[in-house]
Amino acid sequence: MFFLKPLLLTLVFECGLATVLRVRGKDLLLVFLVNLITNPLLSLTAAILYSRLSVHKTNLVIYLLLEPLIILAEAWIYRHCLSQKRNALLLSVLLNCFAILGGILWNYSF
Repeated sequence: MFFLKPLLLTLVFECGLATVLRVRGKDLLLVFLVNLITNPLLSLTAAILYSRLSVHKTNLVIYLLLEPLIILAEAWIYRHCLSQKRNALLLSVLLNCFAILGGILWNYSF
């Protein structure tokens, strides 16, 4: 169940910002579906790193190593699949940074 909270927060933050950035229709669905795949993969990888390698700074590992890989993977998907012409890398960076900051603020607030 530890996958559920980060996934829900990511979906709310990224889809919310995507809507503000005027991502609509199938493109918004794409943002949702991409995060439905990449977020659990990120959480699972972080959990494996934590348990197998005894990495105590898991958040630091995620932000410095894993998150950039997720950003690049999502940007690649957006570049190839978005119907609207957008800067896919910029969109991916904005959405992911917003979700990271939102998650940090959420965790410190509640």
